[in-house]
Amino acid sequence: MCDMPGARIALVVANDHYDDPGLRSLVAPAQDAAALAEALADPSVGGFEVQVLRNESAQGIRVAVEDFFADRQPEDLLLLHFSCHGLKNAAGELFLAVADTKPARLASTAVAADFVNRQMSDSRAQRIALFLDCCYGGAFPRGMVVRAAGEAQVRDAFAGQADVGGGRGRVVVTASSAMEYAFEGGQLATDATPAPSVFTGAVVDGLTTGEADRDGDGWVGLTELVGYVTDRVRRVTPNQNPQMWTFGSQGELLIARSRIRRITPAPLAPELTEAMESPLPAARFGVVDYLRERLSDADLGQAYAAWQALHRMIDDDSRRVSDAVAEAIAGAELVVTPPDVELTGETAELRLEGPPIALTASASASVSWLKVEQDGAIVRVRADGAGDASVILSGPIGERRIPVRATLPDTESEPPAPPPEPEPEPVPRPAPLPEPPQTEPPQVERLQTEPAQTGPVPELSVESVRPPWWLIGVLIVGSGLLIGINWPGAAESSNLWYDPETTGWHVYRSWHDPVFLSSVTALVVSLISRWAGPVALGVVAGAVAGVLEDALLILGAGIWENDTETPWSWLAVLGIGLVMAAVLLVVLWPERWRIRPVPVPGAVLVVAGGILVLASGLINHPDGFAFVEVTVLAVLEPLVVVALAWLALAAVEARALTWLAATATTYAVISAIAAIPALTGGDAPVAFLAALLGSAAIVAGVLSRVLRLPSRP
Repeated sequence: MCDMPGARIALVVANDHYDDPGLRSLVAPAQDAAALAEALADPSVGGFEVQVLRNESAQGIRVAVEDFFADRQPEDLLLLHFSCHGLKNAAGELFLAVADTKPARLASTAVAADFVNRQMSDSRAQRIALFLDCCYGGAFPRGMVVRAAGEAQVRDAFAGQADVGGGRGRVVVTASSAMEYAFEGGQLATDATPAPSVFTGAVVDGLTTGEADRDGDGWVGLTELVGYVTDRVRRVTPNQNPQMWTFGSQGELLIARSRIRRITPAPLAPELTEAMESPLPAARFGVVDYLRERLSDADLGQAYAAWQALHRMIDDDSRRVSDAVAEAIAGAELVVTPPDVELTGETAELRLEGPPIALTASASASVSWLKVEQDGAIVRVRADGAGDASVILSGPIGERRIPVRATLPDTESEPPAPPPEPEPEPVPRPAPLPEPPQTEPPQVERLQTEPAQTGPVPELSVESVRPPWWLIGVLIVGSGLLIGINWPGAAESSNLWYDPETTGWHVYRSWHDPVFLSSVTALVVSLISRWAGPVALGVVAGAVAGVLEDALLILGAGIWENDTETPWSWLAVLGIGLVMAAVLLVVLWPERWRIRPVPVPGAVLVVAGGILVLASGLINHPDGFAFVEVTVLAVLEPLVVVALAWLALAAVEARALTWLAATATTYAVISAIAAIPALTGGDAPVAFLAALLGSAAIVAGVLSRVLRLPSRP
């Protein structure tokens, strides 16, 4: 998430229960910890590695704090947040009260601010932020809980940080100043509803909404965040003033990425404004054409100004001008693929496309059980419940809602675990009851994403991610080399392969032979893969797989071209194909491979197609020979295409399904083309027809998954 070097690590300490009856229990810290941890850990917001400690002992917290600051690198960013009572001793020293704290024994049972101060000073990390949302117990009116004591002077407790050399940035942020109280809003009776404190709630809102990004640079700096939080807190509790102390700080600490880009439109040139108001329709039409180009400008201020100007011209009295304005505005709209989402336990992904001004849209969920994570132009959606909801995409040029229907995964078809057999006992006793399936609570969400082994395969949304330029370069160079090596030349001037010893069969190189066509396909599709994403890369992978299979077959059977004793050209083809396959797998490798379950109709079609392709190699031609007599490696073709198609049917990730389906389909088409010589040169229409029908069945089986056809046992 973060473009800056170094790790981003956060420790959230929350305490809402106290063993000592003299310390009042709190409502907010538990919710504080959950809300803040979620915001900090969100890869589209904070991108922190987060640890949460709730109601831990003083010793446990001291150990965790020391571990947190120890063994860090200078470029690391550390964020420590305390939400608890704040107490002082007779000398006015600040202590953080935790679960086992005894107010009369603060030195041994509480966490001293001086201890935290020393750990910060000893840490090698140069960027440290400490948040203190601390309370000081006392008798106050119902619904008001004091959050810091006036005598507990925070700046004095951490003044030693100013002596740290090396330009290290140490920042301490508190919920209130030294002479004020910070309040935990809401009733504290037994029926109180948990909610974040006013201070931490404002911190979470500033991070998650991006409203704290006041300069609109796409980042929430710590100074911006404190300013935003101060304004929010004062609107709720005017007497509370959050404070920030900096010690040796240089520059801004970037806490989170902003989900919302506030864009200031650039001023329009006076000549352009005059042309917009010209009485001549032709002049106004020319303005529309100019503004349409500015809509795609990488300068968002220019693009936003163009968008606003076009909206002022939408009701132009010239039909030609108004139609051109409407067309220009429509061309700048955000395009979302797919247009709707169905969730059955898996994570779906939405791809955002459009000009830069449209891609500034931020994603949010219409209901709390729908979880949304945004990473640039990719929005990941998962559900913790079932029902209808929406993903809301909001940006400077409007709002778009993507319907989401979530259903729980079908687990009814899973067979129950068999009961264990009772052990023999000297005295008869009832057989033990079956043990329930053992699952750990933290893994429930993960287990729900695994579809039942005999149930339907979940429907996946198709995503597309732009491949890196280095991959495209490798594919283009490799494809070009393959074309050069396999250049056909004059008609029937050379053999693609030749078997003089067994059958006497030969296949001439031609402009439509499968090796040359695969090479050309790989080159053409590589050129557009930057925009076509995984689909294009899957087509290239299928073409490369076809080239590799032919190279292995020809080299293994010793039937390389021109009946020579030097197979160097085919060794070169094999080497280039392996390099291209390797770089494709580096980019496309899914998080997990799976071979089951698969939809039954698709599996039947794929297996039947593989049998037909295999049969085409076993069918005798009129001269009494079958292709497997040229080489038994002919069985590679049906094995490879069935394996690719099967992996596509079993894929659990949308991206893997996309490229594997394209790979299997491309390879099947190449297999059908490779069977043409059986018809034209070998006079074996039955062998050709078997290969053609087999390839068609495999393609149909793969498409049955891609097109989400229902799976019926």
